[in-house]
Amino acid sequence: MNESVDLHVEVQEVSRRQIISDELYPFMNSLFLIMTAMFSVPAILFNAMNVFIFCKIGVTDSITVCFLHLAVCDFFTMINVSLGAFFTIFFVLGVPGSKNMATYTFVTAMAYGISQDIAAATTTYIALQRGLCVAWPFLARRAFTKKRSIIVLMVITIFLIGCLIPRTVSYKLIYVPDPTSNSSQILIIHFLDLWNNVTNFYFIFVKIFLVYIQYTIMSICAVAIAIGMKSSIKLKSTSSSAPSISSESKSNHKKASETGMNESSFESPGVSKDGKDSQTSGKEEKDKNVQKREGKEYLVIKQVLIVVLVHIICTTPGIATFIYEMYESRFEF
Repeated sequence: MNESVDLHVEVQEVSRRQIISDELYPFMNSLFLIMTAMFSVPAILFNAMNVFIFCKIGVTDSITVCFLHLAVCDFFTMINVSLGAFFTIFFVLGVPGSKNMATYTFVTAMAYGISQDIAAATTTYIALQRGLCVAWPFLARRAFTKKRSIIVLMVITIFLIGCLIPRTVSYKLIYVPDPTSNSSQILIIHFLDLWNNVTNFYFIFVKIFLVYIQYTIMSICAVAIAIGMKSSIKLKSTSSSAPSISSESKSNHKKASETGMNESSFESPGVSKDGKDSQTSGKEEKDKNVQKREGKEYLVIKQVLIVVLVHIICTTPGIATFIYEMYESRFEF
């Protein structure tokens, strides 16, 4: 009797410390699932659009290869998220034929995990590539070629899938008699003895160790990219605000040449006015092409910075939560 009373008091004391009560949790969980399903469907369409656009314009350089790979990973990630959310909603609502949906959700969660891991590693590679391009532009452009980026992304994908394979084969799906109905069977997950060791390795190495390494690399590269962009903007503003001495000297030189041409009664061969105009227009067109190429490069760097910052912002709460749980005595790893 005393033990049961002490246990009841302990449960009440723990429940008072919870952020969300047991009564409110089902409602919050259902709301979260509905929001996940609503946002995942447009995300699938947008990522499919990104893949189509990248394939249509062609893979021309290293950064395009990386963005295409990232779009494919995000596409499969959001498909698994959407399937998991809908499976859980159908299971909670008791839709006919949804008794195995909880098991399907477990499978889609594993597929979602590997897609998310590959996407995070790809984002890290993009950040590292752009960060090194800011620090050592000439060396980085020779190092990060299209062919090498394809090889790196293939190695990343194969390595992370290889880390998941032991965890995938350490359980199996089996049908057992449904305890609520003797005439049907239900699909359950049967974990093998290898499951605990493999799962611990997977979470410690892939979900903790690699995540911290990726987070550190992306944070450093984001700062480097931001500093590089700031210095580039400052340099352009300084050059544009400087007095246009060269243009004034060119106009004065043009006036003097026109005066000389009026005074002289002949023109030297190969120094006609049309030849000078063609040289000037060719130089202006070359300058425009250089400015256009620099504008595209700046736009790519800005897009990379946005992608990296979004990943950092979304990863920070999970890392902060894990650090809190490490030092929280009530949490058992």
